[in-house]
Amino acid sequence: MRIRLLRDLEIVLEQLHDFSNSVERLEQYRTPGDVAATLLWDAYLRGDLDRPLIVDLGCGTGVLTFGSLLLKGNSAVCLDIDWRALEVARDNLREFRGAYDLVAAEVENLPLRPLGDRCVVVMNPPFGVKNRGADLRFLRRALSVCSTVYSIHKYSPESLKIISELASEMGFTLAVVAETTMTLKQRLRHHRKRVHRFEVFLIRLTKTTS
Repeated sequence: MRIRLLRDLEIVLEQLHDFSNSVERLEQYRTPGDVAATLLWDAYLRGDLDRPLIVDLGCGTGVLTFGSLLLKGNSAVCLDIDWRALEVARDNLREFRGAYDLVAAEVENLPLRPLGDRCVVVMNPPFGVKNRGADLRFLRRALSVCSTVYSIHKYSPESLKIISELASEMGFTLAVVAETTMTLKQRLRHHRKRVHRFEVFLIRLTKTTS
């Protein structure tokens, strides 16, 4: 499958299988195709997906892993704590058999040593709505493994400030790739809106100090 345009990537990613039963405390939802494509297209154009390994933390249904491999990534690790999510990811990734590993583990126990420039993280971590600070735990772990990290976060001036401070503390420079609206469909019975829209910012973090 050849991807020539950003829109081509959006369409393909939007067609991937979704969760059959979302776990609310894990803030599970399939990363929307347009948001995932925007993040990955930037990584692709910069050549960041050419690195030996792509690491997708909290990969869920494998949307970011799929897009990375589709854009000619070499190999990937798709990590999630939920086995059921990884089963959906395996189904979505079947055409890339042999190019990825599915790993069931908590992000704090990620079985990877620091790889620096040999890897890049692409992730859509929990926003910390149900589990306060989850986004920062994911981000801190990502920054400890790879020298370049792409991530999606719910937007607020305060969250951008906190993430910028964490990046600086760990010797990284933060650049905002895009600010956009994320659209999620009603997933749980108690959700009152059929469609929920909110602002997110997509970031790229790069190591600046040893």
